[in-house]
Amino acid sequence: MTIPVDALAYAGSAIGVAMVVPQILRIVRNPGLGGVSPWTWAITAVSCSIWMFYGFRVGSFPQIPGNVFLISGAVAIVLLVPAAWSRRARAAGLVAVTAALLAVGSVLEPETVGFLAFGIGLLGMWPQVFETVWLRRGMGPSALSLTTQGLKVGSQLLWLSFAILSGDMPVLVSAIVALSTNAVVTTVEYARRRTAALHLAAPAYERELAAAQA
Repeated sequence: MTIPVDALAYAGSAIGVAMVVPQILRIVRNPGLGGVSPWTWAITAVSCSIWMFYGFRVGSFPQIPGNVFLISGAVAIVLLVPAAWSRRARAAGLVAVTAALLAVGSVLEPETVGFLAFGIGLLGMWPQVFETVWLRRGMGPSALSLTTQGLKVGSQLLWLSFAILSGDMPVLVSAIVALSTNAVVTTVEYARRRTAALHLAAPAYERELAAAQA
């Protein structure tokens, strides 16, 4: 039985919607940890707005429902993450930038709108890569949700399959870039948590060893 191409896109959208929930929960439960880039999620919100507009323009309806919820989740994360800007300033900035880009997109060809969304999305993960790999070097685990990262990878794999089968070049390139950058962030964060867990376990092991030798 052949899986409809659109089913891959809808599945990718569904996972994309679900991925924001673990990240929001981890931020709320660990407000002091930091390490989640508000810039990455702000760019995600803007990029998804353009992808949704692209879906309307080309009739690619799988682009629409998932992006509606993903935009909402991304905005919530931007406003929840500790940042130098006030929440009001962050909200106003998102609205202004998104409105300006949608106005530009309305006069462009549909395929160009797709590449505009791709170009913005291409920038999206780099602030998080910088935050995780560089700014937090030598530090412990962050508020980054590994569940969210895993869901991102799963979602992008489905979008990659959809793009290959449908010949949608903007989605194809966007999925490849998202997969590679998310893999870097996930690997580095997982390694830090494993190291932290080993450090926590070491004192208990040393006490047990000393007791056994006494």
